[in-house]
Amino acid sequence: MRFYAKGKILLTAEYAVLGGAKALALPTRLGQSLEVTKTTTGKLEWKSIDVNGKLWYENSFDKTTFSAHQQNDAIGQRLQQLFQTIIAKNPTLFLGDNGLMFVSTLEFERNWGLGSSSTLVSLLAQWSKVNPYVLLQNAFGGSGYDIACATAEGALLYERTNGIHPNITAVDFNPPFKDQLFFIHLNKKQDSQQAVAAFDSSILTPDKIETVNELTLAILSSLTFDDFQELVARHEKFIGDMMHTTPIQKRLFDDYPGTIKSLGAWGGDFIVACGAANTPDYFANKGYTTCLTYQALIDS
Repeated sequence: MRFYAKGKILLTAEYAVLGGAKALALPTRLGQSLEVTKTTTGKLEWKSIDVNGKLWYENSFDKTTFSAHQQNDAIGQRLQQLFQTIIAKNPTLFLGDNGLMFVSTLEFERNWGLGSSSTLVSLLAQWSKVNPYVLLQNAFGGSGYDIACATAEGALLYERTNGIHPNITAVDFNPPFKDQLFFIHLNKKQDSQQAVAAFDSSILTPDKIETVNELTLAILSSLTFDDFQELVARHEKFIGDMMHTTPIQKRLFDDYPGTIKSLGAWGGDFIVACGAANTPDYFANKGYTTCLTYQALIDS
């Protein structure tokens, strides 16, 4: 059996999505696959393959206790949590004498922050037929927008409700200026779980959520590049003021001629830059060599 899940980009409402604000999210062209085959070992065996085809993680687990046979590390503990939740929701899944081999394969670099964890959750949910949002909450936490992206056909508006049954609306986001949008990796991975745990959701008053909602809907419907840049700048300033954090453009790219917006948890992973054909050169000269076009990362 083979399953597939897409990566994710959170274009608007970072942090505020945790409090129920509307977020514009984009599934990526790059994702992760999972192959599950029966074996005669009687164990649950796991192998993780990176984008270059190299094995980067391997472990095996008892089918009954889910204890790790090889190493009880952080990744193994996450897999144990996921298996334990799966068996609680689908008790007959691991019955019988057969073992199972799971092989996951990433299509993007592990440190890019495009959803190596969320795609894994989605893949195991697809295989086990367990609600992916239940799996997410038990193992990682978070808003769940990344789970929605994993199986989405295109852009979506995501609104967290009780965490298990969010409001998801497919939207048409195909800006005529998309060839002027670039996604740049900041050379370090942000710990999304840590960022979520550290966020104080009490600051998300109803008026703040409404402001983010208005900005999200305006960005979704923006028709010109200038309008988009203006709205992105307003969004960045609003989140920065709310978080008492200096936006990334002011901190690192103050001389950049266009507009830059953070994506997801501030401080790592990707940013989006509004620019021209020479935009990759600007960031390369500053040491940021991973610069992807909208077509390369988002368009399918």
